[in-house]
Amino acid sequence: MTRSPIAARLAVGAAGAAGALLLGTLFLIALAAKERDNRFCVSCHLHDEKFLRLTASEATDLAGFHHLKKAEAGCIACHGGADPVMRAKVWTVAGVDTLRFLAGTYREPTQMRLPLRDAECRQCHTPILGRPTSSNPAATAAKPVDATDESVAAEAETEGRGGTSYHAIREHDTVRVACIRCHSTHTTDANAADKFLSRPKIATICRDCHKQM
Repeated sequence: MTRSPIAARLAVGAAGAAGALLLGTLFLIALAAKERDNRFCVSCHLHDEKFLRLTASEATDLAGFHHLKKAEAGCIACHGGADPVMRAKVWTVAGVDTLRFLAGTYREPTQMRLPLRDAECRQCHTPILGRPTSSNPAATAAKPVDATDESVAAEAETEGRGGTSYHAIREHDTVRVACIRCHSTHTTDANAADKFLSRPKIATICRDCHKQM
């Protein structure tokens, strides 16, 4: 018994779809493995200078500081997406860019197409400011900041003076400033002593609210 032309076309279409799905899955698996190699990212994104700072033996920017503390803190750790939706977006962009690179038509973008959100930072920095433990004041517990804690209250009263933390001041809880506005990771206009925070840049951001600074 011979198949009808429609049944034959459906079979060919199903086989083609299954083949495309298999190839796509294998491509994503390979991409997921390669993207954890910082050199693979740099081969397309041409950030040789940033890569050298990232892997230097002495940190000269915030990205390098993170990488020195934990080797896994590379390109994809920050730029890979903190949730499935962003992850899918990153893979879509990466997949298209890889195909363009292989075809010789890739052009380095002049700005990030998928800017970092606070969610990417909070993968590691949750809570942002821990509460000191009584046995080891230098250590922080993995708990949200307690506004009744004496050390936090003391910092709040000083309103940021005397080296206290912006994040310890409770009035800042409602301020919506993206992490990377202050904590820019690849810039070299600050140093380790200042925790790689550029004072002139921070002052400009603070003046959004504190007009008289």
